[in-house]
Amino acid sequence: MLYQYDFRYALAKIPVKTALRLNFRRLVFTGRNENVSKNRPIIFAPNHRNALLDALILVYASYPLKQVVFLARADIFRQKFVAWILRGLRIIPVFRIRDGKDNLEKNKDIFESAARILKKGNPIALFPEGRHNPKQSLLPIQKAAPRIVLPTEASRAFELDSQIVPVSIYYRDIFGFLSDAYVTFGTPIEVSKYKEIYDENPGLATNQLRQELERSLKSMVVNIWNDEFYEEYRHAIDWNGDKIAKEKFPDKKDGFLQSSLHIVRSLDDIYENDRPVFNARIADFREAYKILKEHGLTTKDRLWETAGKGNLFIRFAALLLTVPVMLFGFLNGIFPLLLNKKLLTLFKDKQFVPSVRYASGLIFVPVFDLIQSLILGAITKDWELAFIYFLVMPASFYFALYWRKLWKSALRDRRVTYFRKKYPQLWEQVIKLIALPDKR
Repeated sequence: MLYQYDFRYALAKIPVKTALRLNFRRLVFTGRNENVSKNRPIIFAPNHRNALLDALILVYASYPLKQVVFLARADIFRQKFVAWILRGLRIIPVFRIRDGKDNLEKNKDIFESAARILKKGNPIALFPEGRHNPKQSLLPIQKAAPRIVLPTEASRAFELDSQIVPVSIYYRDIFGFLSDAYVTFGTPIEVSKYKEIYDENPGLATNQLRQELERSLKSMVVNIWNDEFYEEYRHAIDWNGDKIAKEKFPDKKDGFLQSSLHIVRSLDDIYENDRPVFNARIADFREAYKILKEHGLTTKDRLWETAGKGNLFIRFAALLLTVPVMLFGFLNGIFPLLLNKKLLTLFKDKQFVPSVRYASGLIFVPVFDLIQSLILGAITKDWELAFIYFLVMPASFYFALYWRKLWKSALRDRRVTYFRKKYPQLWEQVIKLIALPDKR
């Protein structure tokens, strides 16, 4: 039963959490202790930007002795073996209209199972947008969560004391490896306050609860709703995010997230209240982007803080000195890299890149580490050496991946420093162009 402890989930959680932590440079949680009860029935309702990692992040953040049950789209359950694994990981299917109208009736049983899980005190997680959205925006919130929790509470005279916890998941660079992720657990929504409305009009209660959840998520999620200027908003975050985080949110561990929210809200405010200023700023952003592109720079380059010669020398010297370790790591991890590259060709949608990369690291690196260690031991007859290799190989491979990221970062900083030195007036112009306008 899904409300009972499952050994597959417990066994999988250890490597899943380890690989997930290694996948990010920083994984920041806020509001978890304040807003997530360990004793009450809970539905986690996060936004859904990443195909697989969103769910794994909630697993990472969940209670040690409770196993979160996920509701996921039904089409991923088509293969029996995959379905067995997914159910072991406490994932159950929800059918959509695209899965066929006849299958929609099956959702009644699924929702009843979810209700039983809640009554047993186990947490449930579902993505209220109904599908993943890699953009920094929030899709319309669907009614799945209210349709599960309201009838469940009604069956217990609204004394189950359940909550819906909105969750914001924000990736600084959704496609980048060793980037930052920020997970915010928002103020819980008390389901019991909808008792009177539900008794009189269940449909109205469902709509109002859905609307409250949507309002809550909109207050937490970096929501670039203005598609016409989506790229300009995103560039504004890249250019100003770190600077504003240091100036306005120096004591916040999720300062970059708060900075991103501030930037989007500031631009929205100007868009709604001072369109001429907004249009002028968008024109400035576009001009800055054009200048940077002409000089081989990107929006993610650190334009505000250019690196000095001494800083660059030390960084490149350290990287060059560690080239042998990097080469050892890459050469011994070549098969997982090639398999990851091959797997990516099977997915046309770019949004699966982070999930495939994570799965490759979780599965292929340990498998090839074991195989290569056994081969080394069989050839050399030195099993102590093989054991040392077994321990060193994954660490050196991870170092090689980190080395590559640091090398690219150093190259970008060198280009920015060169640009500032050779074109000082143009650099100053770009700095003015990318700055956020002051509120009037």
